[in-house]
Amino acid sequence: MNEQARSFVGYLYSDLLRAEANHSGRNYWYAYLPEIFDEMGLRATELSLDALKNVSDLAGYKYLFAGSMSLNERQQEVLREWVRLGGVLVGFALRGADDLFGIHHRETVEQPDDEFTISGYGKFLRQEGDAETSPDPMYDYRGALLPIFSPLEMVAPGHEAVIEEALLLNAGRTATGCASVVRTQLEAGKTWYFAFDLTQTIWVMHQGRPIDRDYDGDGYYRTGDAIPFSRLHDLEVPYGDYWLQYLEEILSSTPQPFIHQLPPLPCGSVPDLLIHFGGDDECTPGIQVEASRYMKALGLPYHMNLMPVNGKFAIDRQEYEIIKNNGHDLSIHFDFVKPHFHYTEADVLEQIQMYTEAFGEVPIASVNHWCTGTGWAEHARWASSGGMKGDNSRAHAFNPPYNPINLMGYGFGTVYPHFVYDDFKHDNARIPFVNIPIGFFEPRIYEESKDRDIARIQLAVERAAYFGWTLNMFIHPVYISDAEHNMHCLPALEELLRYLNEKQFKVKYHSTNQLCLWWMERASTRLEHCVLDAGDGGSTLSFEVETQSSDGVLVKIPLNDGNGEAASYSLDGQQRAAAVHRQNGRCWIICHVPRGEHRISVTLPN
Repeated sequence: MNEQARSFVGYLYSDLLRAEANHSGRNYWYAYLPEIFDEMGLRATELSLDALKNVSDLAGYKYLFAGSMSLNERQQEVLREWVRLGGVLVGFALRGADDLFGIHHRETVEQPDDEFTISGYGKFLRQEGDAETSPDPMYDYRGALLPIFSPLEMVAPGHEAVIEEALLLNAGRTATGCASVVRTQLEAGKTWYFAFDLTQTIWVMHQGRPIDRDYDGDGYYRTGDAIPFSRLHDLEVPYGDYWLQYLEEILSSTPQPFIHQLPPLPCGSVPDLLIHFGGDDECTPGIQVEASRYMKALGLPYHMNLMPVNGKFAIDRQEYEIIKNNGHDLSIHFDFVKPHFHYTEADVLEQIQMYTEAFGEVPIASVNHWCTGTGWAEHARWASSGGMKGDNSRAHAFNPPYNPINLMGYGFGTVYPHFVYDDFKHDNARIPFVNIPIGFFEPRIYEESKDRDIARIQLAVERAAYFGWTLNMFIHPVYISDAEHNMHCLPALEELLRYLNEKQFKVKYHSTNQLCLWWMERASTRLEHCVLDAGDGGSTLSFEVETQSSDGVLVKIPLNDGNGEAASYSLDGQQRAAAVHRQNGRCWIICHVPRGEHRISVTLPN
């Protein structure tokens, strides 16, 4: 590998193409590719099309991405030669480069309605050695129909070496006779072709459609109106994360470092999952301190959103400090609940100011009362301008019901926080503000459905540990502190902790504020100057990491072959034992990197 490369992954990008799309009134969906990399924990290098003048200029890269652009014959020839020498090329709906990917383009099928409409589905084929039964969609992306939000490119294999990875179904879930993903071997390298725009698909899943009308007909503008899926879809399946798990597999064919989605435990070891607790006080007096005391007695963090009514909050500054001294976090609970009401920037800034004046600090991560919403990126832009960092109003389930309790769901295709990207009027810029999905809303155990309710809580824990999720347990403080309301909530919370202990899962507990700040620290972590040196006894992977996270970060390297027990790494020359941990059903070598700037060298066994 060429040490001049900042990473093993590059992506071709032209901001001129983004500006042209924005000027014509369109979002440039390909601008979301860095956010996709960030969710996976990958650090990739942006390359201009000028980088395709000579093969030698690409020598430091193992993987290259291209989408939403045209490649001339010379650029295609450079890429073809680079692939022949061992490179891996991934293309998203590229046209005019059929020979490069071994395909024949037949036609383009536009989305049925608008850019936020499902156009089709990807269905992955069984691999050799797979069981005859279909994979469980709760644990395996190959068992699910994965929605596509973009025009469809109908392509046919150009030669026998092309392998169909996933079938393409139309919006009615009928086979098209084409593939949604194909790959081909080209001498020492490979190409992957996605017959749709994965960047548009993931961006639409994460951010949803604009809340410009009452799509679900419940009388209010809520984040449920932004969910891009229909009621035919099981929202317990994280469709966006599943597409990215497949992309992760492509990017793991050779060892390279990823930043783990979870922060390390205090000892530096790897958690199985992260659970963050938060809830809204809805300006109910007398519940906040008691709820905080209860959660403190359990040794748990908690995040409480305070709602102003008629310009006042239900607690005073003294109670606020009591809750903070319990180690718990507080924030604003915006109240914009009116039938068919689009709130404004002035409304957002007014309530931020109310909170700041009452408690002496700017709120960090909020929730809107009843998960109200408006527009597309407006709330993030407005709240960010007021100094806030994130929002936890992204609905997990469809509305109605108005209060969908005891439900796990991922209405925006992901369990993880993600940065909001602005619309074409604002240059599709990344806003320094994260949307944090609601995951499990108001866990309950009722006597009449006890076994089913317990099973749901246990399933949430099992899946979160299997995938390494940041799982939100959303619990209003009134259901913790009020004796008339907590008879079904507290047993559910106790069962959650009992089951975690029984399974001996390692849990990182956070408040929603803490998760928001962690995700920003993770995103700002630098990981670069990767070098892979192969030797007779194994390989050595070296890279630099700089992080400002007080807990440090975990860096994971895919363990595809060999004995992980023999893995080790050095931190600034000091030898350490590496952990081997499973995530997404795959094994990873894990290195703990503390705060600061460090050089890591990982010994990989053959």
